[in-house]
Formats: sequence, structure tokens, C-alpha cells
Amino acid sequence: MNTFYYIMSILLGGVMILSLYRVLKGPTNFDRLTGLGLIGTKTVVLIILLGILQGRVDLYIDIALTYGLIGFIGPLAIAKYFEIGGRSEP
Repeated sequence: MNTFYYIMSILLGGVMILSLYRVLKGPTNFDRLTGLGLIGTKTVVLIILLGILQGRVDLYIDIALTYGLIGFIGPLAIAKYFEIGGRSEP
């Protein structure tokens, strides 16, 4: 069963790299914010997978929830900044 979790961790890392491409090369700032949100949600799942692999799910769920809250508020604040500044294009 651990092999499944290792494979899922590697696949999530690959998907995070694809999302990083969207953050770096996105044509608009909103595409970049979407990529940033994708990386944040995939990181939460990856943290929980690491907790399963190490046998400390209770500790890693707390860390994942904290990271999830920070990962939600960060792009939301950046989006609000672009809305107030009126700049939506690079």
C-alpha cells in the first residue's frame, strides 16, 4: 500500500510542476493566481500523503489545515490588490 502513496506523491509533484508553469508563463495575472491556488491545494494533499507515509497523520493534518488557510488567504489578498489597483493584465 505504501507503493501507491509513493506513486501518488510523485504524480502530485508532477502536476505541481505543471501548475508552476502556469504561474510563470500565464498570459494574465488571473491565470497566475489560478496556478498559485492549484499549487496550494496540491500541497495540502501532499502534506497529508507524507503524514500517511510517516505514520503521523494527526500531526500532518494540523499542518495541512494551517497551510490550507494561509494558501487560501494569500491569493485572495493578491486578487484584491489587483482589483483595487485596476491592473488585471501584465
